[in-house]
Amino acid sequence: MKTTFLKPILALAFVASFSSSCINDDEYDTPQVDCIETTLQKTKEVSEISASSTVTQYLQDDVIEAYVVSSDKGGNFFKTISFQTLPTQTQPQPSAFSVPVDVTSTFISFEPGRKVLIKMKDLYTDLSNGGKRIGGIFVSSSNTPSVGRLSPALYRTALNKSCTIVPEDQLKRTLTIPQLLNDANINTLVELEGVQFSNQAITSTYYNSANDLGGATNHLLTDSEGNSVIFRTSSFANFAAKPVAQGRGKVRGILTKFGTDYQFLARTEDDIQLTGPRLVPIFSENFESISSTGNGQNVALPGWSNVSMNGGNEKWEARIFSNNKYAQFSPFGITPAENNVDTRLITPAINLDNTTGEFLRFGSKIGFANGEAVTVWISTDYNGAGTVAAVNAATWVQLNATFAAQTASFPTNFTSSGNVDLSSYSGNVYISFRYVGGTNNITSTYQIDNIEVYAQ
Repeated sequence: MKTTFLKPILALAFVASFSSSCINDDEYDTPQVDCIETTLQKTKEVSEISASSTVTQYLQDDVIEAYVVSSDKGGNFFKTISFQTLPTQTQPQPSAFSVPVDVTSTFISFEPGRKVLIKMKDLYTDLSNGGKRIGGIFVSSSNTPSVGRLSPALYRTALNKSCTIVPEDQLKRTLTIPQLLNDANINTLVELEGVQFSNQAITSTYYNSANDLGGATNHLLTDSEGNSVIFRTSSFANFAAKPVAQGRGKVRGILTKFGTDYQFLARTEDDIQLTGPRLVPIFSENFESISSTGNGQNVALPGWSNVSMNGGNEKWEARIFSNNKYAQFSPFGITPAENNVDTRLITPAINLDNTTGEFLRFGSKIGFANGEAVTVWISTDYNGAGTVAAVNAATWVQLNATFAAQTASFPTNFTSSGNVDLSSYSGNVYISFRYVGGTNNITSTYQIDNIEVYAQ
């Protein structure tokens, strides 16, 4: 009796498993043995499909060709597919776009590397956060149209798989972080080399509910030059709860953008290959150990000096925003007796005797700006006493450091100073952040964070 029932069931399962193909039929994770090639032919290049901030219906009976580069297999992408053209020697910059779809588990039918022919007739295009979108139409409650998700039915008819799957290495480009941060790279597959997560990130998991921004967590990926890019992980990613990788190496992903912030998204944990030794600073301060922050809460850390050179009360304060602590100085609202502000925030002694190729790096933000106020100095003979007399008795040399742009409001992210060369120094050195303002009518607010000294 058991044999009688099992044989038909097994036979049906066998037939079903060999009935699947790579045409647009379904999304089920069934084995694909044969592939029926689409008869569609490309009639337009992706670069010829224009898009603007105004949603536009495409009326011509054209077909474009592109390759899948995103994947929702790891849960970090949801109801959207990123496509790009194949980079070539003559056209190294691919054209790219995203297609929002009202479908999940798209990786089963549209895996990375799959060539897809897209019927453009009656689809809609627009530009959103710098990236081209192709899809259906969505009209908000305020009657504002934009590109919306393709319905499941339209998803199956508009997106037509070919039998061609190219290796990812033919699609990905290796870029530096500064090269990456460009609207032309949105929705493209990029690999970053020689990068690592910030010191703050490696104490966390990829997604951290205490650092939730719209259902995801933003960490920073940095390179040896101090450049950084946001690395964003959804709470639904299947690697969300894992500790952030502590090594240094390669990260592959898709560039996206929200507002003015570029965001780099890994598709699965396999995209994160940080297996090399980490570039570790010989000195680091991110101000996270400070317990009290806010107005009047001066930076007071072991070995640090926070000195008002005119004897006033205005000093560098400990502040916090979005769970991140930093040092801040602003002379706004100070009393007349303190109009001539000269305040120094000085590190503890940093020993450079047993290292070579040293450099300083820090992050800055400037808000309510009306002039440059902070400069960076170094001393080899300061005694660390934290008094006006001790600061005046020391010899200070100004360093060539880059600060954030002068802005009326605060940007989201800190701007890296880049690598400030310290290689000509030895012994104990002290780094001073000097704010001069007041009588020169400068009242810009400066924020400083992640002060680090590295050796090559």
